Amino acid sequence: MLHTPMLLAGEPFSERVIEHAKKSVVTINVNASFSAYKQRSKWSGTGCVVDKQNGYILTNQHIIGAAVVGSYKITFFNGIQQEAHLIYYDPWLDYGFLQVVPALIPKEVTETTFSRHNPVMDQPIFIVGNNEGHSFSLHTGVVADLYEIKDSMPQQSINLSLNTKGGSSGSPIFNKNGQAVGLNYGGNHTFGFAIHPEYIRYALSAIRQGKVPIRKQVGVITKSTPIKDVVRYDGLPASVQQQYIKTFSNGATSVIEVDYLLPDSPAFGLLFPGDVIWAINGSQIGPNLVAFDMAMNQSTKDHVVLTILRMGQWHDIKVGLYDLELHKIKKMVHFGGAIFFEMDDYTAKISGIPAKSLTFVKVDTNHIFNNVAPYRIKNDFRLKVLSFNKKPIADLETFVSMVPSLIAKKYFTIEYTDFSPFHAFCAALHLGPRPSRAYVEYGTHLPQPRSFIWEETHHRWVSSPIGIK
Repeated sequence: MLHTPMLLAGEPFSERVIEHAKKSVVTINVNASFSAYKQRSKWSGTGCVVDKQNGYILTNQHIIGAAVVGSYKITFFNGIQQEAHLIYYDPWLDYGFLQVVPALIPKEVTETTFSRHNPVMDQPIFIVGNNEGHSFSLHTGVVADLYEIKDSMPQQSINLSLNTKGGSSGSPIFNKNGQAVGLNYGGNHTFGFAIHPEYIRYALSAIRQGKVPIRKQVGVITKSTPIKDVVRYDGLPASVQQQYIKTFSNGATSVIEVDYLLPDSPAFGLLFPGDVIWAINGSQIGPNLVAFDMAMNQSTKDHVVLTILRMGQWHDIKVGLYDLELHKIKKMVHFGGAIFFEMDDYTAKISGIPAKSLTFVKVDTNHIFNNVAPYRIKNDFRLKVLSFNKKPIADLETFVSMVPSLIAKKYFTIEYTDFSPFHAFCAALHLGPRPSRAYVEYGTHLPQPRSFIWEETHHRWVSSPIGIK
């Protein structure tokens, strides 16, 4: 029998339910050789077995790591370890799936089943995670809010009143029946945030069919805004507010508001910060961002019609959709001690540079790009590569074709736009895009350049050397 720490008196969780839940939870250790976002490193987190027959393990996207070339090791509740490989991670939301060879999963391991019912306010819940290094520790609490919009990219989140400090990312949120009603992705000693279960149910259904989940967007970054502020500042009639609260009960006191538009996205120039998204294709969404996301995913057209409130006026706006999967980083190049890649939506959001623009991160200590954006912060990718030796580069494929000639030339220039802020010694703070140019010398001590391409069929990164002329 597993040890069950911190079971609070009076909580409605049976020992059988807790033991079953614990046997589905795993620890995930990641060893990253290359990544679009960071240098070589190791980290760990939590996950759970959601399909034992197929070997599927659910965890957070930030544990899997976006665009990570590396290895994954799973530790089951009984200490047995097995290798896993990446199946899928969401382009925006903080979840993803690994896979272990099903025959290698210990027979005592159980499955986490996601409830068909969404969580409700004040619902008792518990997690089994690795809080602050304590493996398979149990913590209990209640659902405190249903309509938070949080994380690096907007996702509907469940606010939990419980301890999820350090190591519980990727832990399923269990109800009293031992079914999951969310996936934890962050928090502290007193509260946590979990991904809404509808996202997981939708993706898992596609994964089980051997399909990539359909994910669409218009390019809008949203946030929650109290509806009382929309009445006060944006001219929403008080009578509409009262009806809204009746329609969306269970603690709904907020609306979905536009916070930011991704540059060059379909929504850019059509929507503006402060717009309240009231309905999509005629269906009112209230505070439910998951309803907005699902309506885009399930649209049979190449656009949606959004009903918005803008300074007291209602507008129906037709906005195009794009495939989020096409904006994921699926190809990288290791050259000169740096990783080159085309920006995804996350990097576009934090940099203000359009997605698919070419950028790079310095990952090796002996990289050759010391003269490029010398004042920018380590691992900062707020830089758009424009050309080498004044020859324009539009994408990674063009860059790959140019690499052999750059090596042969040895001395070359790079032209770029620097978007990163910096404060140089005895100089003023620099903000905004700055056209720049730098000298680069290619050294003979460097490893041969390589490309890394994500192969969807076999779910793996394939590495190939780039020929030298």
